[in-house]
Amino acid sequence: MKKITCFDLDKTLLFTPEPEVGRKIFKDKTGLDYPHSGWWGRRETLDTNIFDIPLNPWVYNKYLYEISLDSNMVILATGRIEPLRKQVEKLLAENNLSFEGVHLNTGHDTYVFKTNLFEGYIERYAPDRFTMYDDRQEHLYRFRQWAKHQKCQIQIVDVINKTDEFFN
Repeated sequence: MKKITCFDLDKTLLFTPEPEVGRKIFKDKTGLDYPHSGWWGRRETLDTNIFDIPLNPWVYNKYLYEISLDSNMVILATGRIEPLRKQVEKLLAENNLSFEGVHLNTGHDTYVFKTNLFEGYIERYAPDRFTMYDDRQEHLYRFRQWAKHQKCQIQIVDVINKTDEFFN
């Protein structure tokens, strides 16, 4: 295996609604106040009957490129929790997105969940390069520190700033 590529979901591959705007849209569409205090762990936040959830065109073009490479395994890892798998898979299917692995958070801190997952993939497949696409600036900083200690080259793509960095 030459390469493994991982895409994040929210604000990376898809423009899912943010809590502040999402609560307003929820009220406008349903006539009801959003019924929960939390946002990211709730099924309603991924409901395409309520929200327009478009693809991020810049990242989608990267996805098309990454899946075209013969020696590349393409996966998705999201901080969304495992009980939302049905909603996440529905969104992926509606956008004709397919992955060799779809990983939802099992209840850990998202950064810890992702780095543990990534290390497992690197250990199992020994790729020459591991590429990740992500948006969360506080995680990207930590991923950069993590990347310096990995067994393969790590490419971190910051989808907000449309930049990438290589480590090792």
